[in-house]
Amino acid sequence: MSLPGNATGTTDLAPPRLDTLFVEAEGGSPSEFRLFSHFQPIFSLAHRRPVGYEGLIRGTDSNGKAYLATELLAKAPAGVPRMQLDRQCRALHVRNFRRLGDEDSWLFLNVDPYIAVQGLRFGSFAQMLEENGLPAHRVAVELIETPFDDEKRLVAAVEHYRTIGCLVVIDDFGAGFSNFDRIWRLKPDIVKIDREMTRRVTVEPLARRMFAGIISVLHESGADADLMQGNYFASPATQLQPEHACDDLFVRLFRNFRLETAEFYDQRRVRLQPYIAALADAVLALSAGADRTSAVRALLDLDCTERCYLVAGDGSQIGASAETERSVAVRDRRLTPIRPVTGTNWQTKPFFRRAIEAPGKVQITRPYLSATGPKLCVTLSYALSLNGSYHVVCVDLDFAALAGDDLAFGLTKLPL
Repeated sequence: MSLPGNATGTTDLAPPRLDTLFVEAEGGSPSEFRLFSHFQPIFSLAHRRPVGYEGLIRGTDSNGKAYLATELLAKAPAGVPRMQLDRQCRALHVRNFRRLGDEDSWLFLNVDPYIAVQGLRFGSFAQMLEENGLPAHRVAVELIETPFDDEKRLVAAVEHYRTIGCLVVIDDFGAGFSNFDRIWRLKPDIVKIDREMTRRVTVEPLARRMFAGIISVLHESGADADLMQGNYFASPATQLQPEHACDDLFVRLFRNFRLETAEFYDQRRVRLQPYIAALADAVLALSAGADRTSAVRALLDLDCTERCYLVAGDGSQIGASAETERSVAVRDRRLTPIRPVTGTNWQTKPFFRRAIEAPGKVQITRPYLSATGPKLCVTLSYALSLNGSYHVVCVDLDFAALAGDDLAFGLTKLPL
C-alpha cells in the first residue's frame, strides 16, 4: 500500500493527494481509490440547528463502486499503513470542511485510541490544523469505542489534544469499553450515547427510566450529552446542512413534547388523586391525635398501596411499617434482613429530603426500586408538625399496579 506524503515528516500528511488511496496488489497493478468527505450534522436541541459536523470517509474505485469507511480501512494492512490512512482521512476532512465555508461549527474527527497515543510519530496534528486554517478550538476529537490496555498513555494523549485547544469526545458510550471508567479517567467535554442504548429507550420502559439517570450522571461529570445526530435528522452528505433545514421537524418535536408532557401530568394527577386525598386525611388525623394505625387505614385500603410509615425529623423510622396484606414484601422471607424497623434511617432518600425541605406539600418520587421490596414503587411523602417537631408521613405505591397497561407512566414519552 502506498500513501501520499512522507509518513515520518513533521506534518500529518502532505496535502496535494489527500483524496487518493493506492493499494498494492500482489503480482498485479495497484488499485486506486478516490476518497471523499461526507459530513453528518450534529444538532443542539436547545438551538434547533447544527452546531457541529462529523467527518465520515467515503470512497470509490476505478469502476465507480462505492466504499464505506470500514471497507476502505480494511484495504490497508494492519499496523502503520492503516494508521497512516486514518490520519490521511482526518487531514482530508479538515481540508474539505474548510472549503465549505462554515466559520462557526465544530468538526468532529474520529480517532482510534491506539492511534491517539502515537503522538508525533506520524506528524503533528496541531500543525495539520494550522496548515489548513482550522483553529483547534473548533475541532472535537472523538475517541471511538475500542479496547486499549494502557489507559495512562491514553489519558496523556487526550490531555495533549485538550492542551492544543480541542474538545474531547467519547463515542458509543454504553457499548464495550466506552464506559463510566473511561469517562472518569478522560473527563470528556461531550459524550455520544451508543445507538443501541437510545434504541432501547424507545421500546423498553426500564431503559427509558434508567436513561434520564445516566444523562444526569454524565452532566455531573462535566460532559455534555444533549446533542443529537442521526439519519432521522440528516444523512451524511458532501455539502453542509442548511442551518434551518430541520426547523419544521423541531417544531413538530417540541409540539409533541408539550402535548405528551401535559397528558402525562393530567394522567398522573387522575391516578394519584385518591392516594393524595387519603394521605391528606391521614395527616389531618395524625395532627388531631389519632394513632398511626387508624390514621392510615384508608390509605392501606386503596388498590395500589404497599405500605405506610412515619419518619422522624432526623430520618429515622418510628415503628414498623404498616403493610397491606397483598404486599409481596410481607410474604417474601428473602427480604427479612432489610425489612424496615424502628430506627431504620431514610434521611438520604429523596422522598424524605424533599418533604422535610418543603413542609405542607405532597412530594411524589419517580419510580424506583425500594429497599423494602422487590418491586418498583412510587412514594408519596408529606412533612407535618407533631409535638413541636417535623415528621414525615410516607406511603409506597406499587408502580406496576398504578401504571396498569401504560408501562411508561411516570416517564416523559419523548417523541421520535
